[in-house]
Amino acid sequence: MRLMFRNARHYNEEGSQVYDDADILEKIVKDKRKELGSSPEEGTDNMGSPKLKLRKSGASPKKSNKYLTPLQQRLNELYDAVRNYTDGRGRRISTIFLRLPSRAELPDYYSTIKRPIDMERLRSHMAGGRYQDVDALVEDFALMFNNACTYNEPESLIYRDALLLHRVLLETRRLQEGVEEGGSPPAVGPLVRELIRNLFMSVLGHQDEEGRCYSDSLAEIPAQDPASPEKPLLNFDVIRANVERGRYRRLDVFQEHMFEVLEKARRLHRTDSEIFEDAVELQQFFIKIRDELCKNGEILLSPALSYTSKHMHSDVEQEKREKLPKEMEEDKLKREEENKEEGEKAEDPAGGGAWPAGPERTYSQDCSFENSTYHVGDCVYVQPNNTVSKWDQSLKARRRDVHLSKEQESRLPSHWLKSKGAHTTMADALWRLRDLMLRDSLNIRQAYNL
Repeated sequence: MRLMFRNARHYNEEGSQVYDDADILEKIVKDKRKELGSSPEEGTDNMGSPKLKLRKSGASPKKSNKYLTPLQQRLNELYDAVRNYTDGRGRRISTIFLRLPSRAELPDYYSTIKRPIDMERLRSHMAGGRYQDVDALVEDFALMFNNACTYNEPESLIYRDALLLHRVLLETRRLQEGVEEGGSPPAVGPLVRELIRNLFMSVLGHQDEEGRCYSDSLAEIPAQDPASPEKPLLNFDVIRANVERGRYRRLDVFQEHMFEVLEKARRLHRTDSEIFEDAVELQQFFIKIRDELCKNGEILLSPALSYTSKHMHSDVEQEKREKLPKEMEEDKLKREEENKEEGEKAEDPAGGGAWPAGPERTYSQDCSFENSTYHVGDCVYVQPNNTVSKWDQSLKARRRDVHLSKEQESRLPSHWLKSKGAHTTMADALWRLRDLMLRDSLNIRQAYNL
């Protein structure tokens, strides 16, 4: 039953009905066990994957420290740090990574992932003495997390858990190296590669207050630069592969590639787009984390540190000044085109040409209908019919594309501001409203012979 409750919490978002029900039911079971005189915590240490069967015989990485070499101790420390990590609500995040589903259960996973690996296999390699150094275990962990991020969607829980555990892995390894420092100078190459890996995973996992990863909107940025097709292909997927293979040996080269992707995202999109704003946020966050990891040059002194947030804001403002006139001209042309289309619709509402010729009408402030005369200020009831459209029910715009004050927004029907509206922007919705109101006026005029 504990396994059932843990699975329910693992595969559902925190705060969901299933997650909360699992907590409630587990508490009821624990209380009932106490009444029966059984320890509620009995057997919790053996909790794992639904299909994980731990071997009781043979070599195990959990030997007594008395019989472990220094390398085996460091390997166990790293493995346990990842396996035992829990979030704020006590959820053991590594559960889903302990053992992969079989090929029969998930065949498309094995067709997508060329080098599948799970924590049980890592544990087996440790027991068999296949790791000659700690970096070999780190690389296998990185492969496992990269597989999870490749197969699963960025907004999935497994994807976010993989990023979190990767950071736990790198932080534990960094602490180990701090303890291992002695009289001999440290190997700078591995330290730089780990710093770059940690920086990349931090930027990729950077989220807003609602839990949305800023990098999600940049996932579709093309690897080929339309402005310079001769340049090598470059996007976050390419950079991820380079990071995992340890190809970046200089921080300034890695930074140059990251900034090239972010600058390409800004260049290909409008200044008021979500992608443009996310690219600015990610670059600013990159600089912040970079300075923290390098301790402003105390740990690592690199030419990359010469580019600061001040330089970035200056470049972004310059880019906006260059793009805004062009965007304003595009908006103007779009409005003129829409006005032209609306004008043509107004002149030919039924698609049958001009209004038929006839005697010129004269209008007064009085209105006659069915032998009755109505004056300004009279209250009348108009029987509803199909001459009036339901425009107030059909107009919707995406909330994130509407830039209104709260007071302005409160005056609009609530269903206009849906997360997935029928109209791309509020401007489109208002132009549609104008069209429908004009059509209603013409239909009422024809229906009542006004």
